[in-house]
Amino acid sequence: MTERSLSPAEANSVSDLSTEPLETDDLSRELSALRQEVTELRNAMRDRTQALQKAEQRNLELRQRFAEQTAALRESNDTLVAEIVERSHAEAALRGARDQLQAILDAVPGIVSWISDDLRYLGVNKHLAKTFNMPVEAFIGQDIGFLHTSDEFNQFVQDFFQSSQQDAYREISAQVGGISRRFLIVAQKYNGGKAAFTVGIDITERNQAEEALRQAEAKYRNIFENAVEGIFQSTVEGRYLSANPALARIYGYTSADEMMLELTSIQQQLYVNPDRRQEFVQALQQAGAVTNFESQVYRKDGSVIWISENARAVCDDDGVLLYYEGTVEDITNRKEAEAALQRANEELEQRVARRTAALTESNQRLLSEIRERHRIEDALRASEAELRALFAAMTDVITVFDADGRYLNIVATNSQLLYEPGKERVGHTVYEVLPPYQAGLFMRHIQLALNTRKPVRLEYSLPVGAWRRDEDSSGRAALDDFENTAWYTAIVSPMLDNRVIWVARDITEKRRADIALQQAEEKYRSIFENSAEGIFQASPDARYFSVNPALARMYGYLSPVELMGQVTNIDRLYVDESRRRVMLQRLHTQGAVFEFESQVYRADGRVIWISENVRAVRDDSGAVQYYEGTVADITQRKQAEEALRESQRTLATLLGNLAGMAYRRLCQANWPLEFVSDGCYELTGYSPADLLGDEALPFEELIHPDDRAYVQGELQRALTHGHHFQMTYRILTANQQEKWVLEKGIGVFSRHREPIAIEGFLTDITDRKEIEEALRVEQERSERLLLNILPVSIAEQLKQDAKSVAYRFDEATILFADIVNFTQLSGAMQPTELVDLLNEIFSTFDHLAERHRLEKIKTIGDAYMVVGGIPNPIPNHTEAIAEMALDMQAAIAQFKRQDQSPFSLRIGIDTGPVVAGVIGIRKFSYDLWGDAVNVASRMESQGIGDCIQVTETVYHLLQARYVFEERGMIEVKGKGQMKTYWLRGRLQD
Repeated sequence: MTERSLSPAEANSVSDLSTEPLETDDLSRELSALRQEVTELRNAMRDRTQALQKAEQRNLELRQRFAEQTAALRESNDTLVAEIVERSHAEAALRGARDQLQAILDAVPGIVSWISDDLRYLGVNKHLAKTFNMPVEAFIGQDIGFLHTSDEFNQFVQDFFQSSQQDAYREISAQVGGISRRFLIVAQKYNGGKAAFTVGIDITERNQAEEALRQAEAKYRNIFENAVEGIFQSTVEGRYLSANPALARIYGYTSADEMMLELTSIQQQLYVNPDRRQEFVQALQQAGAVTNFESQVYRKDGSVIWISENARAVCDDDGVLLYYEGTVEDITNRKEAEAALQRANEELEQRVARRTAALTESNQRLLSEIRERHRIEDALRASEAELRALFAAMTDVITVFDADGRYLNIVATNSQLLYEPGKERVGHTVYEVLPPYQAGLFMRHIQLALNTRKPVRLEYSLPVGAWRRDEDSSGRAALDDFENTAWYTAIVSPMLDNRVIWVARDITEKRRADIALQQAEEKYRSIFENSAEGIFQASPDARYFSVNPALARMYGYLSPVELMGQVTNIDRLYVDESRRRVMLQRLHTQGAVFEFESQVYRADGRVIWISENVRAVRDDSGAVQYYEGTVADITQRKQAEEALRESQRTLATLLGNLAGMAYRRLCQANWPLEFVSDGCYELTGYSPADLLGDEALPFEELIHPDDRAYVQGELQRALTHGHHFQMTYRILTANQQEKWVLEKGIGVFSRHREPIAIEGFLTDITDRKEIEEALRVEQERSERLLLNILPVSIAEQLKQDAKSVAYRFDEATILFADIVNFTQLSGAMQPTELVDLLNEIFSTFDHLAERHRLEKIKTIGDAYMVVGGIPNPIPNHTEAIAEMALDMQAAIAQFKRQDQSPFSLRIGIDTGPVVAGVIGIRKFSYDLWGDAVNVASRMESQGIGDCIQVTETVYHLLQARYVFEERGMIEVKGKGQMKTYWLRGRLQD
């Protein structure tokens, strides 16, 4: 720091001070102090200047260091920013994928969860959380049994993690809202088996439907077992396939099983006249069905009975007859009654004939006495003849009674149903002939007709067969007893001499029909009132005039009256009012509409789905009188269908990622598919339509031919023992791609344990097999690569760290082949097409080399080199090479150029000693060296298209078994003149 000099003013001031007359001491002290301050100031200024210089130096160093660190930080920051951007993109993609997956799983109507191998929830979808009325977060980290809803689910998951399976499924029960539900749980492991996801589908309604089906089958089985008529199924050859207890009782057997065991020939053992069976079969073949086919048959005890059969022929879809089925009624009593009536009628005719003869004789005796009345008698006889003709044409019973109810006369008619036809009734009273109830009835109406002198009408019944007076029964019949009772309608008319004429007509069949009609009306009225489906009749102006309670309940009304009163326009019931117009248009064109589905409003405004079956009722002129039909509430079915479709879609989506296919195959010829999931396309390349229906591709054709016997054997074994099955095999997809699949399934059986179908699931395990074998594949990868280019023995030596491998072989046969005009071909094709073509041709040659146990050496461009006899010696290597050459000519003929012209090969062959081995440490290959190799190459290059040129050595070795043609002497580079031959074929060819 430099000293500051005083300015002139300051110097003058100091000079003045020194000259002014002041106190000397004070001035001196003040000046001394001032000088001291100046000196201190100068020192301070110097120190500050030095400090500033040091600070500037330090600042310069800091700036340099700061610049260096800033550059380093900028470089680091750029790298970090790039990493952050990349990570941000990855995180965004991950979040998007996670959000997409979460959205998909939340849309799944089934319950979905992720579970760790320590049996704790990693996550659940919204449907599962909503099912148990809990937030999704409440499940995470919880033990899977914390809700205590299903021990079966807990055990299934625990078993699944303990097993080596990658996927599994099981049906389990769970409590949901205090109600037991059934679920189908499908589980799939991930993350190396440390976690799994499960998908649950509610199958409660499906199980209930199956139980309802079983109950219906049981009901119809009960009808079959307890029917009064015999019911049967029999083979065309005449053996019973099935029969009910009633048929066994009719034939005198204790059980249907006993009957089917003992009756091995229906024709010979059952029918009294065996030809009747043949007539029965012929009638079925001609008409397809027979009714009231009456025959006499033997019962087990040898007695003979009459039967009436109603039967039909049952055929398959192709019209091939399968069996006969029908019913059998024992009509022995009816036949005996008919026979008795016939005998009584014949006896009555004989009596009438005898009486007529007696009357004729009497008339002859009296003729002379009453000639004056001849005209009257002639007229009476003419009238009598007319009456007899009338009576002969009548089917009524005509009887004359006196006032005491005594039979005076019974007029012969065509009636075959007289009460006790074998008993003489003339001269006896009704009390002597009829049961008490009928006798009293007859007397009341006889007296009523006589007293009123007017015809009286009545209906009455008579027991069928003889009635004895010592019986307890009064003779009064039940209204619907047609087995033991005949019914009549009668007109009782008064006559002269206190007599009545009783004209009765058999109305048994009419009354039977009336009772049946009444019962049917009652039944259908009961069905109408109690049907689960809605039933209606509606006018053309869209108003109901008849509905049943079920329809009212379905539409939310308290009664049919309320529904018909409040719904004045049916169109407005429909959510889409045009739906009813569409239905009516179809009615007018088709006459009836079935399963017409629509959405309608209930009384409370809620929308439901319905299915209608409707027909138009018309008058004789064809005008519509009204519409009638049934309505079924299919809301639950629609919801179930929608849920099922959604579940199937979801399950198909999930399983689609696993290349899975659910199916149901019927146990019939060719095992046709009845159901197949959409996953079949990704798995097989075929759509469900390709695999379903009469024209479907048989599933067996998808199975690899080498695995079909194994698959059929496993299926038959599973069906025989009735257990689950699991098998792994190969399939061929639509594009002939080979895939490995894992099939799991189980047989579906009838109540008689007969196989009906197979239900199961196929999973593409091609990737899984690759994963399972990944370690082995990686370990063997180098070996496979070696084996693709090296013989096995050479590869084994290289794996043992051999530096080089080379061996001399005293004898080997070498073949060279190339494609003629390949350069021209390569210029006319795309590179990829050219490579694909060469690959296909050379792959064919590779297969031929394997077949003949030869070693492929290499390919160079379009040239192919193969050798026989090394590294593993074979005694017939020259012959094998000759076969290879001939097969190569045949194989190349299968390929065509773009202009459809055939390819042409040049082939050369020689035999001799060679050295073979592998040299080098990178891109090594197995190769041959030796004179024979060079000569074989010359044989090929100096050959001509479609010919096989061989050396004289080869010719001498093969001339006994092959056809050769001498080419002659040619100039061979490095060898001079050589005699060569053309190999033309095999001697046996």
